[in-house]
Amino acid sequence: MSSSVERTTTGSRSSNSIVLDAAFREFHEVEYPELAADDAFERFATVQVLKPRDLSSDELAAGIVDGERDGGVDGFFVFLNGVLLSPDDPLLVPGQSAVRQVGVRPDLEIVLIQAKNSDHWEELAWQKLQSSLPSLLDIDADDAALEDRFRPAVVEQTGIFRRALNALGARFPNVTFRIAYITRAPEENVTITIDALRLEVEELLRGLLTTGARVTAEHIGVSKLYALAGADPSEPGVLVFRDLVRERDSFVGVTTIKDYLAFVRDKDGGLREELFDSNVRDYEGDNSVNEAIAETLESADGAEFWWLNNGVTILGDHVDSPQKTLTISRPLIVNGLQTTHVLHRVERDKRMHRSRLDDGLIVRVIVSSEEDVRDRIIAGTNRQTSVPGPALYATQPLQHDIERFLHAKGWYYERRKNRYKNLGKPAKRRVTIGFLAQAMITLSLGRPDEARARPSSLLSRLEGYATIFPADGEIEAYLTAIELQRGVDEYLSSEEAKKILDEFTNTRFYVAAGYVILQLRLSDTSKFRFQQTHTRLSVPLKTPSLRRALITLAEVADLYQASNLKVSRDAMFKSGDFRAQYFAALAKK
Repeated sequence: MSSSVERTTTGSRSSNSIVLDAAFREFHEVEYPELAADDAFERFATVQVLKPRDLSSDELAAGIVDGERDGGVDGFFVFLNGVLLSPDDPLLVPGQSAVRQVGVRPDLEIVLIQAKNSDHWEELAWQKLQSSLPSLLDIDADDAALEDRFRPAVVEQTGIFRRALNALGARFPNVTFRIAYITRAPEENVTITIDALRLEVEELLRGLLTTGARVTAEHIGVSKLYALAGADPSEPGVLVFRDLVRERDSFVGVTTIKDYLAFVRDKDGGLREELFDSNVRDYEGDNSVNEAIAETLESADGAEFWWLNNGVTILGDHVDSPQKTLTISRPLIVNGLQTTHVLHRVERDKRMHRSRLDDGLIVRVIVSSEEDVRDRIIAGTNRQTSVPGPALYATQPLQHDIERFLHAKGWYYERRKNRYKNLGKPAKRRVTIGFLAQAMITLSLGRPDEARARPSSLLSRLEGYATIFPADGEIEAYLTAIELQRGVDEYLSSEEAKKILDEFTNTRFYVAAGYVILQLRLSDTSKFRFQQTHTRLSVPLKTPSLRRALITLAEVADLYQASNLKVSRDAMFKSGDFRAQYFAALAKK
């Protein structure tokens, strides 16, 4: 823990600083004990700023991009309608059906983090952003050219914004861009010069973004960070009904649109995004349906809203229910995300007819804290989903079996997002469906390029899911895949590995595949046969093979880029051609 702390005028630490130090120390020790204090502070600060989003450890790690040539960007996150976008999201590809399904004026939110485990503020933080943002936010920028100035991780992550604006431009997105410069220094120590630089960056952003974009740049020091760390975004929700029917562990009734909006919004008027963690449909609803909902809300035709809408289903751990008011603990909207988003946007944009706020909306509230019961409800209320997603797959028996098996081996498999995080289990022992899927795409299918480039796309298709999680697969293979990939990740975080090739995101799945090829001495790299060969792989991993796989990867990458000057690093690692050349080089060794 750094000795950098806030001091009072008498030289002693403030009470805010003492509490904040304790909170950070616990976070560091429980979540990321393997990280240096400065790296752990970046994650701690980012978690606090994005707390309502409740990102998984994988999502958090993907957005942290700091290092040499980061342009002043430590973290970069892009959300569409409250849902985090990944580099392989089909919504980033113009003309895709997913893009056509997005309604007009979607919410595109960008959060840029600059976090320093320091007791002072620096002008350089804002100066770096003044220099880098015009290039990084240029939607016509070429990734390969940007990599001449910035590290590949920064280019890829900021590229999510550039591609989103290109793909969604015709939808006229409502853009919100937030920059948070975070330290453990007192806010009152911000100098006039530093604050003037902050304002200059705000003005710069307004000129770079679309007309009407909402821009904020702020200093978050010990007082604000203390307040964020102490905030609980999972507070119960209070929903008032005008009519309510009670059954055992369930309620169904009619609430007004006005009261429902009060339930789903936070104190600042934004949606409580944590309410939608288990919804499998995300924002990919039928655009024509959403437009029809909006048209209904914009007019008064004598038909109550609830006559025309299927309503909303909410899960809660516990419900207090005096008269017609329900206080719902840990509420989750498992069906009705589309309706909720349209209600919120139409009212926020002042397009809702004034009489509609008193219209009714049907809401079902089901009380259960049992995971099996919650899974059945989530699956049952989303049978209409046209494209299954990871959240719906999480309810399947195989996923239950994997969770139970891994639990017996000391791993915590988060079928449901952040379930074990909320139970206080350490990050290094938590495993998401996404992480396991990427490991299996790499080791079972032999496709590190797809694990790097298109994991969610493959997982979202029924046939893709079946290849990653075959019904007749060996359950022990999943444990081997996790232990092997985590061992590779640990090696790549070492100083030795960074001196060879410091590109964690690009290299992790390639090195895992390379390690298997070398350890099993595979001459035919088209067939890993991982379901059969995983028993020949064990932990701890052999460092010589890890080093050899990484050195070979660095050599092949240099040769490939020398012959393909216009290909960016990220595009190279997502290429099947590059993967073939890497495998061929390993097979010769």
